[in-house]
Amino acid sequence: MELFLAITVLFAILLLGALISAGNERQRKAIDGLREQAERWAEQDIRIKREKLARQISVLDPLAWLEKVSAAALGSAPKLVTVTPWQKDGLNVIVGLCQDGRRLVLSPIPRERLLKALKVKGKGALAGMNSTLLGDNPKRAPWFELSVVTSGMFFDIEAGQVWLTLTGETLPAQRLTMYEVPALGNGK
Repeated sequence: MELFLAITVLFAILLLGALISAGNERQRKAIDGLREQAERWAEQDIRIKREKLARQISVLDPLAWLEKVSAAALGSAPKLVTVTPWQKDGLNVIVGLCQDGRRLVLSPIPRERLLKALKVKGKGALAGMNSTLLGDNPKRAPWFELSVVTSGMFFDIEAGQVWLTLTGETLPAQRLTMYEVPALGNGK
């Protein structure tokens, strides 16, 4: 008799635990649904506000804009002197020369693809002597992803305007990769 009572109590406790777990799971799904709805609403609200403001976005000074965006990524102003487009074998980049001799290279091409395209062909000890766009050791060049997430809500619009002004072509991507190439003779 005591065994039957113990089994009944154990079964009741397990059943109660299962019912509580099922209720918690139902609540979790409902809360997730509310969170997703709130995120969609906020995203749509940002898009509406951005669309209204996007018509007013105009970058008048590409050099100043590049200075501002690169300063935000680097943590300090790079003091750009000149900015020029560079093109080779279908690769388009913008190269900015800083006062301290370093270069900032901005590219819409993903990092791995650019590194592969710039790879020095040839074998032997002298093959690596040829300095490339990203310096003597392109894989070690510090790089930063610039996008709407990292560089401001209107980055893609502003970057497109700057790219068009400097290269005469439309920007093929909504993000840029910025490389910091040390000055020649500077081993940083």
